[in-house]
Amino acid sequence: MLELIRQIAKYRISKILFAVFLIIPFGFFGLESYLRGPVGGDNVASVGSLRVNQREFDDAIRAQAENYRAQFGPSFDASLMERPEVRQGVLDRVISEKLVTLAAERSGIRVGDRQLAERIMSEPAFQEDGKFSKARYDAIARAQGWTPKGLDEKLRDEMELNLYRDAIAATAIVPRATLDAFIRLSEQSREVSVITIGPEAFLATVKVADPDVEAYYKANPAEFTNPEQVRVEYVSLSVDAMAAKMPVKPEDVRAYYESNRARFVQPEERKASHILLTLKPDAPEADKKAAEEKADALIKAVRARPTSFADVAKKESQDPGSASQGGDLGYFRRGAMVRAFEDAAFAAKKDDIVGPVRSEFGLHIIRVTDIKAEKGKALAEAAPEIELELRRAEASRRFADAADSLVNGVYEQSTALAPTAERLGIAVAQSPWFSKAAPGPLFSNPKLLAEIFSDDAIKARRNTSAVEVRPGVLMAARVIEHKPAELRPLDAVKAGIDFKLRREAAIKLAVADGEAKLKAAVEGKAVALTWPAPLAVNRQKPGGLQAPVLDKAFRADAKKLPAFVGVQTPVGYSLVKVSKVIDVDSIDDARRKSLGDQLRQTMAMAELESTLANLRSRFGVSVRKDLVEKASEAKGEPAKGK
Repeated sequence: MLELIRQIAKYRISKILFAVFLIIPFGFFGLESYLRGPVGGDNVASVGSLRVNQREFDDAIRAQAENYRAQFGPSFDASLMERPEVRQGVLDRVISEKLVTLAAERSGIRVGDRQLAERIMSEPAFQEDGKFSKARYDAIARAQGWTPKGLDEKLRDEMELNLYRDAIAATAIVPRATLDAFIRLSEQSREVSVITIGPEAFLATVKVADPDVEAYYKANPAEFTNPEQVRVEYVSLSVDAMAAKMPVKPEDVRAYYESNRARFVQPEERKASHILLTLKPDAPEADKKAAEEKADALIKAVRARPTSFADVAKKESQDPGSASQGGDLGYFRRGAMVRAFEDAAFAAKKDDIVGPVRSEFGLHIIRVTDIKAEKGKALAEAAPEIELELRRAEASRRFADAADSLVNGVYEQSTALAPTAERLGIAVAQSPWFSKAAPGPLFSNPKLLAEIFSDDAIKARRNTSAVEVRPGVLMAARVIEHKPAELRPLDAVKAGIDFKLRREAAIKLAVADGEAKLKAAVEGKAVALTWPAPLAVNRQKPGGLQAPVLDKAFRADAKKLPAFVGVQTPVGYSLVKVSKVIDVDSIDDARRKSLGDQLRQTMAMAELESTLANLRSRFGVSVRKDLVEKASEAKGEPAKGK
């Protein structure tokens, strides 16, 4: 079983389950009116009759962090998950799922057992060798903390949510005239010339007084404060690490191989056709003799002309299931046919015609048309895989006891990790310095991080509790060194502040200069500008233009050319001259289909957002902002929305 869990990284259940409304922001509803009272207990939010508890929210935060880490790799900064807007975005997605759950229930959408079974059977993540594997399904369920029945219901819920979403999205209809207008607009090109007026030309003229630098320093202490940091010692207990130490006996490997032989070896298969003359076991002797004589005559005929077997079967065979197929029974393994038929078929060679063979169904004339030899892994080939699985199975059985020992040990001997580590045979390691905002992947679990930076851990130097940082992995830590947050002195940051303030002032001068030149160009006055050669751009091929500049270029009134527009950008001010408009000559059907699909998806998302907005107006939600934004509060920043 545990060999399957090794592959969970490739088939995480968050990828297997269907993503529902994950990109729709803010959908809240409840029972007939907005809930006004606070959410109680450890609930982060209330959505109608449903609740989002702290653990569910923490799991969603952790899942989002894992998605970011998979997407961005080493460049992912775990402190991102502490930002209130990111945490709020994760909560919005969880709430959206709750919204759709309630809406789907009220709409009467229901996925039946047969429909659910078909979906599960077809999911590649639950298959081995292209076929559904119950063992794999159960292993994936356990790895995600569910029973197989619980995973069934989770998948059923996700299917119902998708059906509800699809029903709404199906209402998005794009008329051809609208589509063509959209295509012409989206593919229209414009020839533009762009001049960027940057702050560099004005920096030398800007001076910043020392009092202004000091005032900025005092007004923005967080910008110049080194964050609180710690160094910890820690222990980690995992199923994988325990498995590496588990001994495995050769006889256990052999026994496992033999009892699970079908998993490693594909047995021999035969393909055969037959002609059946039905005959009851208690048939009169005269009937038996007549059937035998006919069978003898048929077998002589098909042996004389083997290529006629299919035609004879269609005409003479009394098996309604195969006669129309020329007697073809397809491929089968031992155990699939009645014993007498099977023994005869597996004793024959390819293209042999044997019989008559008597069974409880009658007399068979059999032709073996193909043979697939036994193939798969021998014991020696399968042994490493089996050893790994046996080690992990044994480690999994022992993990619960070891986990209890770790949990109790770090609590009972609360000021040292070494005694518990020695008892469990695991190492005590030490971390480099890290802050709460940038803990690195090892300490990014929110619960563990919160305990590390608690007063109990920092001031009393007590162990954290043993925290499950991911399935099958427990960690505990103890702070060994601590650096409080420290405001850097003004002298150390003065030069940086001076440059920042001068650049901001220079940008304002660049913008003012750009706006003055734009006004003169629009009024037709002479302006000392050297426009570069025009460049044809469109919304799909922006030619390197920043989005605000491109947007302004396409908003310019093209009735009178050249047209002049301007826009402030992060690097100064951009002046744009539009000299020509290039419209689409014709629209082919392939383009209609491609862009039509995009437009329908956009309209479908608008329909979905509108539906959630309507639901929000009918129902209610309550959110505990202190739990959502507690990360910012812990840093001394004001929480938004309070």
